[in-house]
Amino acid sequence: MAPLTVLLVAADSAAGDQLEAALEEAAIDATVRTTEPECVDTTLLRMATDCLVVPVTCGAMAGGHLAEAATGLYPDLPVIMYGTEADRGDHIRTVAGDLGSPALTAAVGEALDSSETMAARPVSRPETILATMFERNSEHLYVKDTDRHYVLLNDSSYAPPELLGRRDEDGLPAGATYLDAARGDDLQVINDGSDILDIHEFSPSMGKHLRTSKVPWYDEADELAGLIGITQDITDQRERERLLRQQNERLRKVALLAAHELRNELQVSTGHLSQVEADDEHIDAVEDSIDQLSGIVDKVVSLASSDSLEFELEQLWLSTVVWDVWSSLSLESASLEVTSERQLLADAESLRLFLEILFSNAVEHGGPDVTIRVGATSSGFFVADDGPGVDVSPPERVFEAGYASEKQNSGFGLYIAKRIAKEHGWSLSVGESEDGGARFTITDVERPD
Repeated sequence: MAPLTVLLVAADSAAGDQLEAALEEAAIDATVRTTEPECVDTTLLRMATDCLVVPVTCGAMAGGHLAEAATGLYPDLPVIMYGTEADRGDHIRTVAGDLGSPALTAAVGEALDSSETMAARPVSRPETILATMFERNSEHLYVKDTDRHYVLLNDSSYAPPELLGRRDEDGLPAGATYLDAARGDDLQVINDGSDILDIHEFSPSMGKHLRTSKVPWYDEADELAGLIGITQDITDQRERERLLRQQNERLRKVALLAAHELRNELQVSTGHLSQVEADDEHIDAVEDSIDQLSGIVDKVVSLASSDSLEFELEQLWLSTVVWDVWSSLSLESASLEVTSERQLLADAESLRLFLEILFSNAVEHGGPDVTIRVGATSSGFFVADDGPGVDVSPPERVFEAGYASEKQNSGFGLYIAKRIAKEHGWSLSVGESEDGGARFTITDVERPD
C-alpha cells in the first residue's frame, strides 16, 4: 500500500522536509508534498491528498480562507492549521506550535488514521484537464460554493489569488455598485439554478469593461454545490465600439441637420412658387421636383432617426451601462453618482446611445463641472443634473426635431433619445431635479423575469 500523502502549504520545499522528518520521528508513515498558497486549488486537482496542512498566515493570504476553499472542493478533506489554537469545524482545526511540534504531528496522524476523502482518489484525466484550464487560461475562470466563496480560480489581473475562500466583497478591488450587481447574479444562479450568460459589466475602480457568464455547479450527487463562471476583459473591444458609435452618431446628426435645412429651403421655394401666376409646363416640373425632394428628405429623416436594425433586448444592470458610457465620454471635470441599482431589459447599443445623449446634454447646458445623478425608480430610472434646468415652456419642446437652445447644437439629440425610449416602450419626460437642474425620468421600464 502506498504511503499516505500530506500536502503542506509552504513557500519552499525545506518546510516539507521539516514536517516529513517530524512525522517520521513520530512513526507516521506519510509522504509530504508542498504547494505555494496561490496553487492550493489546482494542486488538489492534480494530486491525491489525504491531509492538508496550512499555516495560519500564508504571507498576504489567510490560512483559514485557503482551508475553506479546499474543503469547498473536497468536503471530507481533513485540514489542519498550525500557529494558534482555535476550532474551525469538523475538517478544519488549528493547533499551537510550529512544523516540528508534537501537537501538529499528532493531529496529522489522527487525520490520516480517519481519512476517507475524495481528495485521496487516483487523479483522473478530466481533473488534469480542468487543472490545466485554470493554470493556463488567460480569462478569469472561477468556481464558488453556495455561500459565494471562491473554491477554485485562476490568476488574472483583476481577481487576485487572495480571493480563495472569500467572497467578492471581501477582497475584490471593485466599486459597491459592481459588487452589488455581481452578488445579485450569483444569487440568481445559486437560488434559481438558472444560467446567466454574456452579462456586460463595468468596474469603475478597476477601469475595466467585463463580460461574464455563470452557470450552476452540480456535484457528484447531482446536488447544487455552487456556480461556475468566466469573466472576460473586453475593455479594448468596448473602446472600438465606442468610437464606432461616436462616428455613427455624428453621421446621424449631420444627416438630420441637412434634412432639416433642406426642408426649410423647400418650404421657402414652395411659398415663392405659389405666388407665380403662370400656367406653364416648367412650373409643373418645378412643383414635381420639389415634391420629389420633399420625399427624399422625409426618407433621410426616417433612416437617420431609426436605431439599430438588430434591436435585441437583453438583461442589463443599469449601473454597468451607465459607467460604460461615462468612461467613454472622458468628462474629466464632471462627476457622476449612481444612487441605486436596477435590472432592466433593453437593447444594449440603443441604451448606451440614449445615456450618452442625456449625459452630453447635461454637460452642454450645465457646464464641464456639472454633477449628474442616475438612479432607479419604482417603474424605471432617472438621469438628473445640477445645471440651470430647462428654461422652455412647455418643457417637452426639447424633444422636438430641430429644437436647439444653443446655436451650435443640431437640435436632434433629445429627439433621438425620445425615439429610443419609444422603441423600448418607455415613457420619457423632463422636469426639475432636486438641485434645480434638469431631470429626465424614464418610466414603464420592464424588469427581467
